[in-house]
Amino acid sequence: MKIAIDVQTTLGQPTGFGFYVSNLVKALKNVDSKDEFVLIKPKSEKDFSTPGRFIWDQFVFPRLAKQSKVDLVHQPCFSAPFLFRGPAVVTIHDIISLLFPENIPFASRMFYSKWMPFSYRKAKRIITISHSTKADITRVLKIPSEKISVVQLAVDAKFSREAGSEEVKGVMKKFSIPGDYILHIGTLEPRKNLNFLLDVFAKALENTKNKNLNLVITGKKGWYYEDLFEKVNDLKLNDKVFFTGYIDEGDKPALYKGARIFAFPSLYEGFGLPPLEAMASGVPVISSNTSSMPEVIGEAGILLSPKDKTKWVNAITLVNSDETVRKSMKERNKEQVKKFSWERTARETIAIYKKAIEQNG
Repeated sequence: MKIAIDVQTTLGQPTGFGFYVSNLVKALKNVDSKDEFVLIKPKSEKDFSTPGRFIWDQFVFPRLAKQSKVDLVHQPCFSAPFLFRGPAVVTIHDIISLLFPENIPFASRMFYSKWMPFSYRKAKRIITISHSTKADITRVLKIPSEKISVVQLAVDAKFSREAGSEEVKGVMKKFSIPGDYILHIGTLEPRKNLNFLLDVFAKALENTKNKNLNLVITGKKGWYYEDLFEKVNDLKLNDKVFFTGYIDEGDKPALYKGARIFAFPSLYEGFGLPPLEAMASGVPVISSNTSSMPEVIGEAGILLSPKDKTKWVNAITLVNSDETVRKSMKERNKEQVKKFSWERTARETIAIYKKAIEQNG
């Protein structure tokens, strides 16, 4: 087989999409020496505007794939290309735009909640990254479940490496973190429920004996994030909450390693890679119990309603103060992370490519 894969999301400042694509491509090449993978990307590393994304997905990507004479295209993040005549596989990470349309600006909403779902008709096979998301797709988009395969993600091997104490000190100095900290990683947008996390943190500070505890929020700015900074002012937490912005991948292992707790109160996730990265790094995880989070975290972390502030405050207070609880959670982390593998992800993806070509005749 000769397969074209859109790798645009690995350029610039990659987020979860980019990490998925880069790890998938690496694993595909490691497990499959027979097939050829054509990696297609634009010349510029700048993030696409919504119109730019449409033009890339529907015109440029399929044209370059056709020129490369591939047997199949894989669009691993966005809309399936109608102008490619051969079989297409598309990965649907989530249907956030349909479930939370109010959190997305109008132009983007039209692309993500109207055009992208319509384009999935072009796909011969659909990959999704959790059983929760598959259930949402079949329920909301009415796509037959037999057309959809669940292929879960995994973590990069660098997160299982033990970051040394000097690396942790270095990253804390780099981001001016003065002491122990709770960590959150993710794009700043309403779905991440960060206003809730700020309220919880403020209350937890009143309960904890560790008054040096801080909150570090890492990630680039998404949509409707401005009120987060206002809330920090209102809660008088300016010297306790640190927004790092987007950080280099090289800093992540040490930043995870240094955290007392990884807090992830997201309202909805297609998979939720940051909690899995935190667990691989040996960090106790407290997360929402919504969407795919129970699949990812299992019994290793503490799963709570993303609306119950009291339970979150109590959980943070317990995990921060009780070393027996922390040790137990870290041990469970190791077992949970073993359930996910990029090699398995790659092998299952190749099987779907073959099935799509077979179905195409």
